[in-house]
Amino acid sequence: MRTHAHCKLSRGTDQVGNAKLWFRSHCRKQLVKRGFKMKDLRFYRALKEYILSGTFTPPCNKKMRKEMRRVSENFIAKDNRLFYTGPNKTYMRLVVCTEEEKRSVLMECHNSGTGNHNGVRGTRDRVIAGYFWPTLMKDVTEWVKCCRRCQLNDPMKTGTPVLHSIKVKAAWEVIGLDLIGPLRETGQKNKYVLTMTDLYTKWVVAEPLQNKTATEVSAAIIKTLYLFGMVKKIITDQGREFVNELNENIFATLKIKHAVSSAYHPQTNGQDERTNQNVKRVLRKYVNESHNDWDIHLPAVVYGINTAKQSSTRHTPYFLFFHRHPHLPEVMNACPMGEDFKIADPEDDLDTRVNEMKILNEKVRSKFM
Repeated sequence: MRTHAHCKLSRGTDQVGNAKLWFRSHCRKQLVKRGFKMKDLRFYRALKEYILSGTFTPPCNKKMRKEMRRVSENFIAKDNRLFYTGPNKTYMRLVVCTEEEKRSVLMECHNSGTGNHNGVRGTRDRVIAGYFWPTLMKDVTEWVKCCRRCQLNDPMKTGTPVLHSIKVKAAWEVIGLDLIGPLRETGQKNKYVLTMTDLYTKWVVAEPLQNKTATEVSAAIIKTLYLFGMVKKIITDQGREFVNELNENIFATLKIKHAVSSAYHPQTNGQDERTNQNVKRVLRKYVNESHNDWDIHLPAVVYGINTAKQSSTRHTPYFLFFHRHPHLPEVMNACPMGEDFKIADPEDDLDTRVNEMKILNEKVRSKFM
């Protein structure tokens, strides 16, 4: 039994997909075949005790003892916790051994500020990134379906819209801009949100604004461009906050083409509208009863969107934008890296990532053809 080998989340590849497929096709079959109950966490508690002390605790029968000896080299026990490390010791995934731990993980990966109250798929992706227990898939599904805030604020599913009208060849090449608001005025006097979406990676930037004047909007645009770099094209609607002399002078100076969408071609700003819907949907789950503290939650909400896997690209915007996976709080808490923890050679790792990203970019570009 190669217990939770699915926990290896290879860098630069579809981590969660590989983990899910392995779990369904291998882990469940092997545990049932060898006589272990899938819902019984005692095996992992006993394995932890065996690694810590070298002794077997009940209910370890002869078959379980033999299995523990065989798989123990792929685990370590640290700070009284059990981790799966794999044969090369290049990663750590926390093995959840109690019902209390399980509830804590689900709360952190779904209900926390960066969990964003995502759906079943998004929550599952975050849990798999750092944890393992036998009934993970089932428990995540039940947790999300029973979440009160999600029941109250999530709209009916109507299917994922297909957006194919604009051809984009690289990250941060074409971005779409839109405004949310007016919203309830906050303590910082903010009433609007300027959203900027990279059409290639789906990376989202959101800036709170007090007003939607040309001056304030252009300042937020310039700030973002200096932070992430210049783009070739910016797409907006026909609002006066976007179509004005100030912005046109700025775009001309920075050699940026300004494309204005029209009511006859709504697909050109469809991604922006979807971004706005996502931001508003998640904010509703965190704001207070007066709805006047939304700007406090906005950074965490955007971070959650950027670190959630997108159905259109099958990767997170963060990974496509930065070419590495994000350090999620829930995963960092699960898998602390000590001084004695081995990592791959940096130069070899960099070469591998470059080659992987070339292949990945070709796949993403094909979706715009």
